[in-house]
Amino acid sequence: MAKGRYVKRREGMPPAAILALCAVALAAVIFAGSALVRAHRNKPVDTPPDPAMSNPADPGTPTPVDPTKPPVETDDVVARRASLLEEAASLYERYFYDEAIALLEQAGELKNTETAALLQDVRQAKDALVKYDSAQYYHIFFHSLIVDPSLAFDGDYQATGYDQYMTTVSEFKAMLPLLEEEGYILYDITQLAERADGKTRMKEIWLPEGKKPLVISIDDVNYYDYMKGDGFADRLDVDAEGNVVTIVNGEATYDGDVMPILDAYVKEHPAFSWQGAKGVVAITGYAGAFGYRITDLPDYDEQTQKWMLEKTEAVAKALRTSGWQIACHSYTHNQYWNKKTITMEQEQYDIGRWLGEIAPYVGDTPIFISPFGVFFEADDARFRYLVDHGFWIYCPVDSRMPAYCKNDFFIQGRINLDGLTMKHYPERISRFFFDPAKVLDPARPK
Repeated sequence: MAKGRYVKRREGMPPAAILALCAVALAAVIFAGSALVRAHRNKPVDTPPDPAMSNPADPGTPTPVDPTKPPVETDDVVARRASLLEEAASLYERYFYDEAIALLEQAGELKNTETAALLQDVRQAKDALVKYDSAQYYHIFFHSLIVDPSLAFDGDYQATGYDQYMTTVSEFKAMLPLLEEEGYILYDITQLAERADGKTRMKEIWLPEGKKPLVISIDDVNYYDYMKGDGFADRLDVDAEGNVVTIVNGEATYDGDVMPILDAYVKEHPAFSWQGAKGVVAITGYAGAFGYRITDLPDYDEQTQKWMLEKTEAVAKALRTSGWQIACHSYTHNQYWNKKTITMEQEQYDIGRWLGEIAPYVGDTPIFISPFGVFFEADDARFRYLVDHGFWIYCPVDSRMPAYCKNDFFIQGRINLDGLTMKHYPERISRFFFDPAKVLDPARPK
């Protein structure tokens, strides 16, 4: 048997060849092992498998990326896009078209089909605006609202005046949806006309089709002493969020006068206001402003004086920030305005005190709401005095509500939506707005 094995060895490869093959095989194994080591060293630590290159059915077959499938977004991107869309939608519904378009166009990585769709909606809405070409403009006005009719209409010597010249909270609240249904939209009176180079002209107004520009003003926002205890608010104030509130019986309320009520309505119905416009708050001066007796400071201690001045400034700032304008309603509101017997000396004293004692705390204004609704001819020196002292927007009482520019001033007439008009001249209201019988407070004297 041993001899046979030897014979086979002699008949096969020689020992030297076998040794050579063994050496080659060993080198191959060493090379393969070295390659595996190098691959392991170059592989990132804890690198997860690439889902785009794996196939559960066949791990050795890579799966191509689907180009139609959007990449997975982080929670941060999703949250920021939601905030962007909310802000753009808010601008859009308040008619800030250009601002909404700019926000969406500059969205960067947040752009997607949602932002594109909203951008298209905003552009279409802006393109659909139509030029307001009617000669009829609209301006309604009120005095401070009656909060408690049982106190206002209690039969005392003031009750008749309150019934004639005031509006109740419930009446005002009922008017707002009727005005909106008729297509009215709140508009800033300072944007109806413009003044340049000593001349005024009506500005172009572009609105959604069917909308009509409406100005609202409130006279005598002073909360006079004679009103105390008769069912009115005591004064205006500002809450922690910067909202204007009414103080009624020592408590902050949001429905004690036109301003907070309209603020709340516009918040719920943004389409009722063109770019956040609210109205005009007209104040006299002899009783201070907004319920603060800042023109009687010597009657109070130093701490109270400081408090009243700070409150007046805070209310004025909050009103302007939230879309309100402030107007001069004269300083004295004296009968010489009503009778048109006011002399130049009296007017200079009146307007001088308003500019010197009220304007520094409520801000400058081009708007003059005439006391008693009096109207002066354009060439009357008393009218020229007002225009020359910056009051080029003049608002008398006129139920036809004319609005026009002449020379260097702008006139807009106003109609009073109070008890007198609603009860005795309802056609003046129904001609333009609504049937006042729909809103008349049953608590009014018969």
